[in-house]
Amino acid sequence: MKILVLQPRISYYVGGGEIVPSYQMAELSKLGNEVMLITTKPSKPSEYLQLLKKAGVKITFSSVKSLDNVYHAGARIPFESWNSESLMMQLDSIETIKRSDPDVIVSHYSHDHIILDNKNIVLHLHGYPEHSIESAGIGLKRARAIVSVSSEVKTKWHSLFPEFSHKIKKVLHNGIATELFKPIETKKIYDLIFVGRLIKIKGLDYLIKAIEGSNLKLAIVGEGPEKEKLYALSKRLKVKVNFLGYVKFRDLPLIYSRSKIGVFPSYSREGVLTSMLEAMSCGLGIVTTDQGGMKEALKFGGGVIVESRSASSLAKGINEVLSNYSDFGNSAREVVKEHFNIQENCSKLEKFYREAVH
Repeated sequence: MKILVLQPRISYYVGGGEIVPSYQMAELSKLGNEVMLITTKPSKPSEYLQLLKKAGVKITFSSVKSLDNVYHAGARIPFESWNSESLMMQLDSIETIKRSDPDVIVSHYSHDHIILDNKNIVLHLHGYPEHSIESAGIGLKRARAIVSVSSEVKTKWHSLFPEFSHKIKKVLHNGIATELFKPIETKKIYDLIFVGRLIKIKGLDYLIKAIEGSNLKLAIVGEGPEKEKLYALSKRLKVKVNFLGYVKFRDLPLIYSRSKIGVFPSYSREGVLTSMLEAMSCGLGIVTTDQGGMKEALKFGGGVIVESRSASSLAKGINEVLSNYSDFGNSAREVVKEHFNIQENCSKLEKFYREAVH
Protein backbone atom coordinates (compact mmCIF):
# COMPACT_ATOMS: atom_id res chain seq x y z
CA MET A 1 0.00 0.00 0.00
CA LYS A 2 1.22 3.50 -0.87
CA ILE A 3 0.81 5.75 2.17
CA LEU A 4 1.44 9.49 1.89
CA VAL A 5 1.68 11.47 5.12
CA LEU A 6 1.26 15.26 5.17
CA GLN A 7 2.92 16.77 8.25
CA PRO A 8 4.55 20.21 7.92
CA ARG A 9 5.86 20.33 11.50
CA ILE A 10 7.33 16.85 11.85
CA SER A 11 10.74 18.14 10.72
CA TYR A 12 11.18 20.39 13.76
CA TYR A 13 8.30 20.30 16.28
CA VAL A 14 8.50 17.87 19.21
CA GLY A 15 4.97 16.89 20.22
CA GLY A 16 2.67 13.88 20.20
CA GLY A 17 1.20 14.81 16.81
CA GLU A 18 4.71 14.70 15.37
CA ILE A 19 6.45 11.96 17.36
CA VAL A 20 3.65 9.39 17.02
CA PRO A 21 3.45 9.72 13.20
CA SER A 22 7.24 9.24 13.06
CA TYR A 23 7.05 5.95 14.95
CA GLN A 24 4.05 4.85 12.89
CA MET A 25 5.63 5.65 9.53
CA ALA A 26 8.80 3.77 10.44
CA GLU A 27 6.83 0.71 11.54
CA LEU A 28 4.44 0.81 8.56
CA SER A 29 7.48 0.89 6.28
CA LYS A 30 8.89 -2.18 8.05
CA LEU A 31 5.58 -3.94 7.35
CA GLY A 32 6.27 -3.59 3.62
CA ASN A 33 4.26 -0.49 2.77
CA GLU A 34 5.60 2.28 0.54
CA VAL A 35 5.54 5.22 2.94
CA MET A 36 6.07 8.80 1.79
CA LEU A 37 6.26 12.01 3.83
CA ILE A 38 5.82 15.61 2.72
CA THR A 39 7.10 18.12 5.26
CA THR A 40 8.97 21.41 5.53
CA LYS A 41 12.76 21.51 5.41
CA PRO A 42 14.36 22.06 8.83
CA SER A 43 17.20 24.50 9.43
CA LYS A 44 19.05 21.92 11.55
CA PRO A 45 19.30 18.09 11.46
CA SER A 46 16.22 16.27 12.74
CA GLU A 47 16.64 12.99 14.62
CA TYR A 48 13.10 11.95 13.68
CA LEU A 49 13.76 12.47 9.97
CA GLN A 50 16.93 10.40 10.37
CA LEU A 51 14.81 7.65 11.96
CA LEU A 52 12.42 7.74 8.99
CA LYS A 53 15.18 7.66 6.38
CA LYS A 54 16.73 4.65 8.10
CA ALA A 55 13.34 2.91 7.99
CA GLY A 56 13.05 3.51 4.24
CA VAL A 57 10.47 6.31 4.30
CA LYS A 58 10.71 8.57 1.23
CA ILE A 59 10.84 12.22 2.34
CA THR A 60 9.93 15.18 0.12
CA PHE A 61 10.62 18.69 1.38
CA SER A 62 8.20 21.46 0.53
CA SER A 63 9.64 24.76 -0.67
CA VAL A 64 7.54 26.56 1.95
CA LYS A 65 9.59 28.22 4.69
CA SER A 66 8.83 26.60 8.04
CA LEU A 67 8.41 28.15 11.48
CA ASP A 68 11.28 26.15 12.93
CA ASN A 69 13.51 29.12 13.78
CA VAL A 70 10.67 30.77 15.70
CA TYR A 71 9.87 27.47 17.39
CA HIS A 72 13.47 26.77 18.44
CA ALA A 73 13.74 30.31 19.82
CA GLY A 74 11.05 29.32 22.33
CA ALA A 75 8.60 31.98 21.17
CA ARG A 76 4.85 31.53 21.42
CA ILE A 77 3.44 30.86 17.94
CA PRO A 78 -0.20 31.83 17.24
CA PHE A 79 -2.47 29.12 15.84
CA GLU A 80 -3.05 31.31 12.79
CA SER A 81 0.65 30.99 11.94
CA TRP A 82 0.56 27.18 12.22
CA ASN A 83 -2.50 27.13 9.97
CA SER A 84 -0.87 29.43 7.43
CA GLU A 85 2.21 27.20 7.27
CA SER A 86 -0.03 24.18 6.75
CA LEU A 87 -2.09 25.86 4.03
CA MET A 88 0.98 27.01 2.11
CA MET A 89 2.49 23.53 2.20
CA GLN A 90 -0.71 22.02 0.82
CA LEU A 91 -0.71 24.47 -2.09
CA ASP A 92 2.95 23.72 -2.75
CA SER A 93 2.38 19.94 -2.64
CA ILE A 94 -0.62 19.45 -4.94
CA GLU A 95 1.43 18.34 -7.96
CA THR A 96 3.65 16.10 -5.83
CA ILE A 97 0.58 14.37 -4.43
CA LYS A 98 -0.85 13.83 -7.92
CA ARG A 99 2.41 12.32 -9.19
CA SER A 100 2.71 10.07 -6.13
CA ASP A 101 -0.81 8.68 -6.63
CA PRO A 102 -1.05 7.27 -3.07
CA ASP A 103 -3.64 4.75 -1.92
CA VAL A 104 -4.21 6.79 1.22
CA ILE A 105 -3.30 10.31 2.35
CA VAL A 106 -2.75 10.57 6.09
CA SER A 107 -3.20 13.82 8.03
CA HIS A 108 -2.47 14.32 11.73
CA TYR A 109 -3.99 17.78 12.10
CA SER A 110 -7.40 18.79 10.81
CA HIS A 111 -6.01 21.85 9.00
CA ASP A 112 -3.28 19.95 7.13
CA HIS A 113 -5.56 18.78 4.29
CA ILE A 114 -8.48 21.25 4.14
CA ILE A 115 -7.90 22.37 0.53
CA LEU A 116 -7.13 18.93 -0.90
CA ASP A 117 -9.65 17.36 -3.25
CA ASN A 118 -8.89 13.71 -2.58
CA LYS A 119 -11.30 10.95 -1.60
CA ASN A 120 -8.77 8.85 0.31
CA ILE A 121 -7.83 11.12 3.21
CA VAL A 122 -7.60 9.57 6.69
CA LEU A 123 -7.40 11.99 9.61
CA HIS A 124 -5.87 11.19 13.00
CA LEU A 125 -7.24 13.05 16.03
CA HIS A 126 -4.56 13.48 18.72
CA GLY A 127 -6.46 15.95 20.88
CA TYR A 128 -9.32 18.39 20.46
CA PRO A 129 -9.39 22.01 19.28
CA GLU A 130 -9.84 25.20 21.26
CA HIS A 131 -8.87 27.41 18.31
CA SER A 132 -9.75 27.50 14.59
CA ILE A 133 -12.93 25.52 15.22
CA GLU A 134 -14.42 26.32 11.80
CA SER A 135 -11.39 25.07 9.87
CA ALA A 136 -11.29 21.96 12.07
CA GLY A 137 -14.81 21.19 10.86
CA ILE A 138 -13.68 21.56 7.24
CA GLY A 139 -10.90 19.09 7.98
CA LEU A 140 -13.43 16.53 9.22
CA LYS A 141 -15.63 17.12 6.18
CA ARG A 142 -12.71 16.52 3.80
CA ALA A 143 -11.65 13.26 5.47
CA ARG A 144 -12.99 9.93 4.29
CA ALA A 145 -12.35 8.23 7.61
CA ILE A 146 -11.10 9.35 11.01
CA VAL A 147 -9.23 7.57 13.79
CA SER A 148 -9.03 8.93 17.35
CA VAL A 149 -6.27 8.26 19.89
CA SER A 150 -8.77 7.91 22.73
CA SER A 151 -12.47 7.55 23.49
CA GLU A 152 -12.37 10.86 25.36
CA VAL A 153 -11.05 12.67 22.28
CA LYS A 154 -13.65 10.96 20.10
CA THR A 155 -16.46 12.07 22.42
CA LYS A 156 -15.22 15.66 22.41
CA TRP A 157 -15.15 15.82 18.61
CA HIS A 158 -18.61 14.23 18.49
CA SER A 159 -19.95 17.05 20.64
CA LEU A 160 -18.28 19.70 18.47
CA PHE A 161 -19.26 18.24 15.09
CA PRO A 162 -22.15 15.76 15.45
CA GLU A 163 -22.78 15.93 11.69
CA PHE A 164 -19.43 14.21 11.06
CA SER A 165 -19.46 11.80 14.00
CA HIS A 166 -20.12 8.83 11.67
CA LYS A 167 -16.69 9.36 10.12
CA ILE A 168 -14.82 8.72 13.38
CA LYS A 169 -14.71 5.00 12.79
CA LYS A 170 -12.04 3.81 15.20
CA VAL A 171 -10.31 4.49 18.50
CA LEU A 172 -6.68 3.39 18.32
CA HIS A 173 -4.34 4.27 21.16
CA ASN A 174 -0.79 5.37 20.42
CA GLY A 175 1.93 2.75 20.31
CA ILE A 176 5.42 2.82 21.84
CA ALA A 177 8.59 1.07 20.67
CA THR A 178 9.03 -1.02 23.81
CA GLU A 179 12.38 -2.41 22.64
CA LEU A 180 13.76 1.16 22.61
CA PHE A 181 11.89 2.53 25.61
CA LYS A 182 12.80 -0.01 28.26
CA PRO A 183 14.18 0.15 31.82
CA ILE A 184 17.94 0.66 32.17
CA GLU A 185 19.82 -0.34 35.30
CA THR A 186 21.13 2.95 36.70
CA LYS A 187 21.12 5.08 39.83
CA LYS A 188 17.93 6.99 40.62
CA ILE A 189 18.81 10.69 40.54
CA TYR A 190 15.34 12.23 40.39
CA ASP A 191 12.18 11.48 42.31
CA LEU A 192 9.92 12.87 39.57
CA ILE A 193 10.18 13.52 35.86
CA PHE A 194 8.09 15.40 33.32
CA VAL A 195 8.78 15.29 29.58
CA GLY A 196 6.96 17.53 27.13
CA ARG A 197 6.47 20.97 25.65
CA LEU A 198 6.60 23.72 28.29
CA ILE A 199 3.23 25.35 27.65
CA LYS A 200 0.43 26.32 30.02
CA ILE A 201 -1.90 23.37 29.47
CA LYS A 202 0.78 20.96 30.69
CA GLY A 203 0.04 22.14 34.26
CA LEU A 204 3.66 22.37 35.40
CA ASP A 205 2.99 25.31 37.70
CA TYR A 206 0.68 23.02 39.70
CA LEU A 207 3.38 20.35 39.81
CA ILE A 208 5.99 22.76 41.15
CA LYS A 209 3.53 24.00 43.78
CA ALA A 210 2.67 20.39 44.69
CA ILE A 211 6.23 19.66 45.85
CA GLU A 212 6.79 22.97 47.65
CA GLY A 213 8.24 22.34 51.11
CA SER A 214 9.37 18.82 50.25
CA ASN A 215 12.84 17.50 49.53
CA LEU A 216 11.78 15.92 46.23
CA LYS A 217 13.88 16.38 43.09
CA LEU A 218 12.04 17.06 39.83
CA ALA A 219 13.50 16.78 36.32
CA ILE A 220 11.75 18.74 33.56
CA VAL A 221 12.68 17.74 30.01
CA GLY A 222 11.62 19.99 27.16
CA GLU A 223 11.50 23.55 25.93
CA GLY A 224 8.74 26.08 25.45
CA PRO A 225 7.45 29.59 26.11
CA GLU A 226 6.65 28.93 29.79
CA LYS A 227 10.20 27.93 30.72
CA GLU A 228 11.29 31.25 32.26
CA LYS A 229 8.10 31.56 34.32
CA LEU A 230 8.46 28.00 35.60
CA TYR A 231 12.12 28.58 36.45
CA ALA A 232 11.23 31.73 38.38
CA LEU A 233 8.42 29.91 40.22
CA SER A 234 10.72 27.05 41.25
CA LYS A 235 13.27 29.53 42.60
CA ARG A 236 10.65 31.54 44.48
CA LEU A 237 9.20 28.41 46.11
CA LYS A 238 12.68 26.92 46.68
CA VAL A 239 11.78 23.72 44.88
CA LYS A 240 14.50 21.40 43.56
CA VAL A 241 13.94 21.42 39.79
CA ASN A 242 16.46 20.53 37.09
CA PHE A 243 15.51 21.98 33.69
CA LEU A 244 17.25 19.58 31.30
CA GLY A 245 16.09 21.20 28.06
CA TYR A 246 15.62 19.15 24.92
CA VAL A 247 16.82 15.54 25.11
CA LYS A 248 17.21 13.36 22.00
CA PHE A 249 14.70 10.54 21.92
CA ARG A 250 17.39 7.84 21.97
CA ASP A 251 18.71 9.32 25.23
CA LEU A 252 15.29 9.49 26.88
CA PRO A 253 15.22 5.88 28.20
CA LEU A 254 18.26 6.63 30.38
CA ILE A 255 16.73 9.87 31.67
CA TYR A 256 13.46 8.10 32.46
CA SER A 257 15.34 5.28 34.19
CA ARG A 258 17.14 7.78 36.42
CA SER A 259 13.75 8.83 37.80
CA LYS A 260 11.41 7.07 40.20
CA ILE A 261 8.03 8.15 38.77
CA GLY A 262 6.59 10.22 35.93
CA VAL A 263 4.16 13.09 36.55
CA PHE A 264 1.99 14.52 33.75
CA PRO A 265 -0.44 17.15 35.11
CA SER A 266 -2.03 18.39 31.84
CA TYR A 267 -5.44 20.00 32.14
CA SER A 268 -6.71 20.49 28.58
CA ARG A 269 -6.83 19.23 24.97
CA GLU A 270 -4.73 16.10 25.47
CA GLY A 271 -5.23 12.69 23.93
CA VAL A 272 -2.97 10.00 25.38
CA LEU A 273 0.42 11.57 26.08
CA THR A 274 3.25 9.91 24.17
CA SER A 275 5.78 10.91 26.83
CA MET A 276 3.62 9.33 29.53
CA LEU A 277 3.55 6.03 27.61
CA GLU A 278 7.32 6.27 27.07
CA ALA A 279 7.83 6.70 30.81
CA MET A 280 5.57 3.73 31.54
CA SER A 281 7.46 1.62 29.00
CA CYS A 282 10.68 2.50 30.85
CA GLY A 283 9.20 1.16 34.08
CA LEU A 284 7.93 4.33 35.75
CA GLY A 285 4.73 4.53 37.74
CA ILE A 286 2.59 7.50 36.74
CA VAL A 287 0.66 10.35 38.29
CA THR A 288 -1.61 12.09 35.79
CA THR A 289 -4.91 13.94 35.68
CA ASP A 290 -8.50 13.10 34.85
CA GLN A 291 -8.37 15.16 31.64
CA GLY A 292 -8.24 13.97 28.03
CA GLY A 293 -7.36 10.36 27.33
CA MET A 294 -4.71 9.80 30.00
CA LYS A 295 -7.09 7.95 32.29
CA GLU A 296 -7.74 5.44 29.50
CA ALA A 297 -4.10 4.36 29.64
CA LEU A 298 -4.13 3.94 33.41
CA LYS A 299 -7.36 1.94 33.55
CA PHE A 300 -5.12 -1.11 33.15
CA GLY A 301 -2.90 -0.07 36.09
CA GLY A 302 0.53 1.49 36.47
CA GLY A 303 -0.35 4.73 38.22
CA VAL A 304 -2.96 6.98 39.78
CA ILE A 305 -5.30 9.62 38.40
CA VAL A 306 -5.76 12.91 40.25
CA GLU A 307 -7.86 16.02 39.91
CA SER A 308 -6.55 18.53 37.36
CA ARG A 309 -5.47 22.07 38.31
CA SER A 310 -4.97 20.98 41.92
CA ALA A 311 -1.56 21.08 43.59
CA SER A 312 -2.91 19.31 46.69
CA SER A 313 -4.39 16.47 44.64
CA LEU A 314 -1.11 16.12 42.74
CA ALA A 315 0.85 16.02 46.00
CA LYS A 316 -1.36 13.22 47.33
CA GLY A 317 -0.96 11.19 44.13
CA ILE A 318 2.81 11.71 44.09
CA ASN A 319 3.13 10.46 47.66
CA GLU A 320 1.01 7.40 46.85
CA VAL A 321 3.03 6.32 43.82
CA LEU A 322 6.41 7.17 45.36
CA SER A 323 5.61 5.01 48.39
CA ASN A 324 5.58 1.93 46.15
CA TYR A 325 7.23 3.16 42.96
CA SER A 326 8.86 -0.15 42.04
CA ASP A 327 5.57 -2.09 41.90
CA PHE A 328 3.80 0.74 40.10
CA GLY A 329 6.66 0.85 37.59
CA ASN A 330 6.62 -2.90 36.92
CA SER A 331 2.88 -2.74 36.33
CA ALA A 332 3.25 0.26 34.00
CA ARG A 333 5.81 -1.55 31.85
CA GLU A 334 3.50 -4.56 31.44
CA VAL A 335 0.54 -2.32 30.56
CA VAL A 336 2.44 -0.73 27.67
CA LYS A 337 3.80 -4.04 26.40
CA GLU A 338 0.31 -5.54 26.33
CA HIS A 339 -1.86 -2.60 25.25
CA PHE A 340 0.32 0.14 23.72
CA ASN A 341 3.15 -1.46 21.73
CA ILE A 342 3.93 0.01 18.32
CA GLN A 343 3.85 -3.31 16.44
CA GLU A 344 0.26 -4.10 17.40
CA ASN A 345 -0.73 -0.46 16.92
CA CYS A 346 0.56 -0.34 13.34
CA SER A 347 -0.80 -3.75 12.41
CA LYS A 348 -4.27 -2.48 13.32
CA LEU A 349 -3.58 0.87 11.64
CA GLU A 350 -2.53 -0.75 8.37
CA LYS A 351 -5.75 -2.77 8.35
CA PHE A 352 -7.79 0.37 9.09
CA TYR A 353 -6.19 2.27 6.20
CA ARG A 354 -6.94 -0.57 3.77
CA GLU A 355 -10.56 -0.86 4.85
CA ALA A 356 -11.06 2.92 4.87
CA VAL A 357 -10.12 3.46 1.23
CA HIS A 358 -11.64 0.34 -0.33
